[in-house]
Amino acid sequence: MASFAQLRDRHLRPLFRRLQGERRAHRSGGRRFSDREPNRGWRPVLLLTLAVAGVDWAVKAIVVATRPVDSFVEVPGGRVALWHVHNHAMMLGLWESYPLGVRKVIAAGASLLAFLIVFQVVGRAHRLRAGERRWAWTFAGLAFGGMLGNLGERVIHWWVTDYLSLRWGDVWLPPGNVADLALFVALPMALPVMVFELRARMRRGREARDGALAAYPAPPAQA
Repeated sequence: MASFAQLRDRHLRPLFRRLQGERRAHRSGGRRFSDREPNRGWRPVLLLTLAVAGVDWAVKAIVVATRPVDSFVEVPGGRVALWHVHNHAMMLGLWESYPLGVRKVIAAGASLLAFLIVFQVVGRAHRLRAGERRWAWTFAGLAFGGMLGNLGERVIHWWVTDYLSLRWGDVWLPPGNVADLALFVALPMALPVMVFELRARMRRGREARDGALAAYPAPPAQA
């Protein structure tokens, strides 16, 4: 029976590297050139993730300690209010009428899907150009941080502490938190990240064709 160390070295580590977008060094000539570059994106993504989640939890702790539940206080200016509520639903109040067990299944499935998507973004960002990588890393850090901030609280008690409400005309919007803001900022960033990935794929395709033509030059024309 194989030991855990053998299982880790033969299967788990290669699987993790594949999820990160890495490839085997002995792969054929079709291997992408940019895959030879080290993937250093996990460090800035991890730092941004921890920063977003840490700020989110700290502000929530302050709100819980200083403001009673269901309290509503307008900030001077009339556009922002501190509205402390326990949000038992998902983001934007989705699926609030569903039973708790169903909401937990939806939350787990949606979180897993989002995690895999963002994980792939970080795993492939090293193939992008330098400026484009920062977009991908920022998107992933904000998305991971927002998910961690809210999911970390749901693990303790199913609800999420919301407290920041904005005024839209005469209506006060449902309150949110720092994690929600991070997710809202990350969502529009997904579009340029997808464009960068498509451009990188086209660029790699041209490089592969040029390399193939250089390796196999056309035969000389016969007189």
